[in-house]
Amino acid sequence: MNQYNEISTLQYMGSKARIISHICDPIIKNKSIKTVVDLFAGTGSVGYALKSYKNVISNDIEYYAYIINQAILNGCNFSELEEASFWAVVEQKYTLLQEKVSTALFAEKTFFVDNVDYKLYQTFCEKTPSVFEPHSDDPRMKELTELVSHVIPGNEPALDFPCLFLTYFANAYFGIAQCCQIDALRSVIEQVMDKHTKNVLLTVLMSVMSTAASTTTHFAQFLKVKSKSTCNNLLTKRKINIIEECKVLMKEYRKSGLCSQNEYTTFDCYNLDFSECLDSIVLNKSTLVYADPPYFKEHYSRYYHVLNTLCLYDYPAMAINPQTHELSIGRYREDRRVSDFGKKAKALGAFETLITKCATAGTWLMISYSDNSIVDITDLQTLAEKQYDVLIEKVELSHSKQGRSSISKVDEYIFICRPKEFVHDVNEKLLVVKELKPIVDNPAGFMHNYMARKPYNVVSEIIKRFCPDNGCIYDPMFGSGTTIIEASKLGRKAIGTDINLLAYKLCKTSLSKWDLNQVEIEIDSFCEEVRSACNPLYMFVEEDENRILERCHFDRHGAELVPTMYWYKLQKKGKLTGRKKAVASNEFIVQYKMFKHNDKQNIDDQALIPNSRIAIKPNATVYSYFCNRNLVAIDRIIGILHSHQNSYCYDILELLVSSAINLIKLSDKKASSQMPYWLPQKDVTSRNAVMIIEQKATAFKEGLKYLSEKCKSFVDEKNIVLKNMPAQNISIDLLPNESVDLILTDPPYTDQVPYLEYNQLWYKVMGWQGFTDESLEDELVVSDAPSRNKNGDDFNRVFEAILSRISPALKTNGYFIMFYHSFDLKSWSDILKTMQEHGLAYCGQIPSATPRKSFKTIMTPKGTLNGNYIVVFQKRAISEAPQFNGTIDEAKKLAVECAKRIITERKEVTSQDLYDCGMLKESFERGYLQILSTKYKSFVDVINDCFVFQDGLWRCK
Repeated sequence: MNQYNEISTLQYMGSKARIISHICDPIIKNKSIKTVVDLFAGTGSVGYALKSYKNVISNDIEYYAYIINQAILNGCNFSELEEASFWAVVEQKYTLLQEKVSTALFAEKTFFVDNVDYKLYQTFCEKTPSVFEPHSDDPRMKELTELVSHVIPGNEPALDFPCLFLTYFANAYFGIAQCCQIDALRSVIEQVMDKHTKNVLLTVLMSVMSTAASTTTHFAQFLKVKSKSTCNNLLTKRKINIIEECKVLMKEYRKSGLCSQNEYTTFDCYNLDFSECLDSIVLNKSTLVYADPPYFKEHYSRYYHVLNTLCLYDYPAMAINPQTHELSIGRYREDRRVSDFGKKAKALGAFETLITKCATAGTWLMISYSDNSIVDITDLQTLAEKQYDVLIEKVELSHSKQGRSSISKVDEYIFICRPKEFVHDVNEKLLVVKELKPIVDNPAGFMHNYMARKPYNVVSEIIKRFCPDNGCIYDPMFGSGTTIIEASKLGRKAIGTDINLLAYKLCKTSLSKWDLNQVEIEIDSFCEEVRSACNPLYMFVEEDENRILERCHFDRHGAELVPTMYWYKLQKKGKLTGRKKAVASNEFIVQYKMFKHNDKQNIDDQALIPNSRIAIKPNATVYSYFCNRNLVAIDRIIGILHSHQNSYCYDILELLVSSAINLIKLSDKKASSQMPYWLPQKDVTSRNAVMIIEQKATAFKEGLKYLSEKCKSFVDEKNIVLKNMPAQNISIDLLPNESVDLILTDPPYTDQVPYLEYNQLWYKVMGWQGFTDESLEDELVVSDAPSRNKNGDDFNRVFEAILSRISPALKTNGYFIMFYHSFDLKSWSDILKTMQEHGLAYCGQIPSATPRKSFKTIMTPKGTLNGNYIVVFQKRAISEAPQFNGTIDEAKKLAVECAKRIITERKEVTSQDLYDCGMLKESFERGYLQILSTKYKSFVDVINDCFVFQDGLWRCK
């Protein structure tokens, strides 16, 4: 991750400091971009972060922002001797101004003590004269009243000393002494001849003012004394000596190098409307415009008008409130500007102007925008996609509400708009996909915990890049249905097969068109029946309380479970309280054991296929995975489900129950879906089945609503075809030759996920057919189950059968893209060889990070791959595989050289990085993967004796 320079300027509402890496990382990675235009620069955090990497052009329509950007981008040459002389003159000027209002200053100082009567200070502030209210009957204000009488807003006063802040903002935005300090500083800054030094000094002053101001976080309105607490808050701020704080900040600026800048390195800064700026600079394909426009009306000219007045120091005419026809309470300038981006009727048009000017020039464009702003995010996306290839990243932020303690959640969107001509070949398309931060969770994904769901945004982007608008996609092993669902969202035709009945039911239910009102009625009715039948199982009395069991922990003693701890809730006024913890008493344990004698009518205690790799032990059965209480509960729930077989949404109810099994069955404390059959010796956990069903009911309602709104095609229409069958058996009628534009799939990674065996508990509890010897034989998998002859050779046999059937369906020049996850070189070599034999030429690959690390990744970082690879093949009429004619030692030498380049060029290199950053790709492209795989299991084994592995990182010896 890049580290970006920061500099202290304003407390600024529009600052991008919190998302600076999201903005700057993709800009820096793009070597073709030489110049960045920070079009709405504000306090310049983006430009300052980028100035070490790119040429920066800054622009802002607000004058104070222009000054700040000039200062932090270009700095100045200001010696310590010159600075000492500057402060001496400031002190002289401050002394002069103090003499002009000495009585008021003396009175103010009497309040700078502890235990002030806030009402006295309130009166003192309210009696302070200004050009806003020039009269005061407080004798302590006589000198200041006289001074105010000489100042007419909009005109330069006939005085030989500065007094703008004293006469405009005393005891409003600042204390009286602070206004003297500001006026003194500003007048001496004006005498500085060098403009760069003047800009730096003004920026120092503005920064301190934003901290010391009697406001929340901006200058839209000043705080008034209304209580003891507001009085204390204001006095704390008004005790700040602005001159002394400026000296402190100046030391920081000097330390950061702003006072000793290279005269030959300058950055252009503009103070123009965005459109005028774009017309004034050179835009081309090596330029990126970064636009962070106003989100709301009057955002900046109102909130920072005091800073504009400081920089201009022009005794401005004051704005009239159009409703009251009186001077505005915030003491705003008359000449404030409101951007078209802040006007509801003009904002979308302003975006169109911005996008069109940039697109016409062939320049890159990046836009930051919030989800609660004037223009809807989808409207902005539609507008941008008319002229650009658009990549969108969502960043979740928490905003405080203008000084209040409450926090609001806001989504910030970053639009990366690429000129369309840049994104045409495979490598460019893959780079777009690689930039995405994988997102797995959406309302549809929460419906079911099906294994290995792929990030839907990555799948969507692949479809957009590699399948034409009216094209057809085929997923031979669709699993949770991400490919089919994203194809439907994008309006593509989609065909899918999967051998797993659970996968088929999940995808079919997700892509059926439902009457959502009827669905809600039936789900609610089902839940009520479950509550009626199962709630008594979780109710008990202890310590004179009617408790409701939420979850229970057990210790395992052989095959027996002994309760140790439990969590419970109480029902008060019709609502459940928060959960409480208790130790399992003897009475609680005896009551639990009684459930063992309840009859089971709907679930048989069938044997499971043993497999030590997925923690299914010999002699394990269905009943082994439920505590006595939950076995009774799930049996009753299945009985209720069977009574709904003829209902409108039986398929939904069936899937809802199956989705609850993972949390109803025994598990570890976290109910890890990655290890569903593993049970610890202690703290084996069971949960209240009724509560789980209710949670899943909510998830299904929200998920189906989401799918109904987002999807464009459904299974009862011709554009979506789903079949529960092995891919090698799909008919020519369903999948004709040369009919598919893109095959996109996520096959099993040899022995990592034996899906049918993982799901066997679900099959047996639900009473589903399909877990047969035939389906187990046809499954593409390597299994460690002793009863199955599913080794690496069988995996290759089934994979070859699948490719023989589906590759003819792919159009010539169409793409076959697969997710794959393995460190094993032979596995990669076999796949590459089989692909080549079926006319599928390797085109490239990228790593795609997983949003969550697996247990194995954390425990064995040296030999475990975190995330997947997205590997692209293309069907070509003539396909020539790269040939390597060297020896295995020569192949190793090439691999070691590649590893050395990676380790030398990067500061930190993990085993994952070796694969991600070139070793796998180079072995594909140069053809030596196959020969390496005959001797070495992984690249780690290839290079192990040539480098040092320590603390999870590879280093040269």
